[in-house]
Amino acid sequence: MPRSLRLTLARTLLVFFVLGAALNACAVAADAAAKPLKSTTGAVLRSLAVPGWGQLYNESYVKAFAFAALEGTLIISASHEHDEMMRFKTGGDFILEKHYRNSRNKLLWWLAGTILLSMGDAYVDAQLYGLDVSPDLTLQHRTVGVTVAYRF
Repeated sequence: MPRSLRLTLARTLLVFFVLGAALNACAVAADAAAKPLKSTTGAVLRSLAVPGWGQLYNESYVKAFAFAALEGTLIISASHEHDEMMRFKTGGDFILEKHYRNSRNKLLWWLAGTILLSMGDAYVDAQLYGLDVSPDLTLQHRTVGVTVAYRF
């Protein structure tokens, strides 16, 4: 293949990709204008304040229920372990007190991790809110072509 044909073909493909990227950027901007954005800070603070509130803010209702149930269960379990620890501490049984203290502390660490996960999930959902992820495989009002130039 002659060098001039390769250069022309390369330039044509470059123009094709640049125009395609410009059309895609216009389509993304039009989609983003259609849906109002969510505040990432607001979602994170809501998720920190109340279990599942950040997910409700982002309209992720199943995840909101899941995080609320998980965090609520961990809070109730840690509270129960604390009560048992205090009961055995006042009773003088230091072996069981240590067992319930360790169990409570593990639950509190799991709760902290779950809260951080919930906050991260709320942040990501707020950042990606309004992003169209449906596959658009149609070629509506678009023409695709390749230009080939050959000089004699």
